[in-house]
Amino acid sequence: MSEGRIIQSVARALNILELFESSTDLSVTEIANRLDLSKSTAFGLINTLAHKGYLEQNPRDSRYSLGLKLLRLGGAVQRHNIIVKRAKPFMEKLVQEFAETVHLTVERNGMVVYIEKIRGEKAIFMQSAVGAENPMYCTGVGKCLLAYMPAAKLERLLQKMQPLERRGPNTIMDIEELRQELQVIRERGISIDDEEHVPGLMCIAAPIRNHDGEVIAAISISGAKAGISSKLVGRISEKVAWTAQQISAAM
Repeated sequence: MSEGRIIQSVARALNILELFESSTDLSVTEIANRLDLSKSTAFGLINTLAHKGYLEQNPRDSRYSLGLKLLRLGGAVQRHNIIVKRAKPFMEKLVQEFAETVHLTVERNGMVVYIEKIRGEKAIFMQSAVGAENPMYCTGVGKCLLAYMPAAKLERLLQKMQPLERRGPNTIMDIEELRQELQVIRERGISIDDEEHVPGLMCIAAPIRNHDGEVIAAISISGAKAGISSKLVGRISEKVAWTAQQISAAM
């Protein structure tokens, strides 16, 4: 990304929208306080965003929430994203075969970002959602993407991740142990999250490559560990790896 001039008003407006990742609705005062803005500055930005449809005001209490324009733009991203377009038919086949949740992810700013999700019939509820982010070191898709990164970028991200935070009962807490895990992933072509991110959850992931052989995304099947029994792990691993290869060939 270029390090050109930053327009402060645009940055502030985007900061306002990002507040709603963790809040359903907010008042002008709450937004101003959280971003250390004057109420007049906050109101001007909020009013502009509301006028353009990115925020909506509840007439009963004057609080603001995200507007439908963002939903439309999010849908456009999914429709036009070439990775999603190529991968979705293969994802649907995986869901039909195993009835579990299938995710498609990329790396952005050192985090896993979910760009598509299809939930199977017997899938347990998961808080993952399109556009959501998760840590890389404790997720199947994240470790998969880390394993195939250029060495310099990998080292930079590993340094930023420290100290590692425990998420599930089997979270890898040591950087050297994580390095060894990434080597194993490169050797077998499959990444497994065995209750490393969420207790009781297992995820099996494989890398998707572009026409130059560069890993650009990861696909996974996720479900209850009790449901993905030891007898199924091998079969699912083979199918996820095969599916990733098919998507790669279509890119």
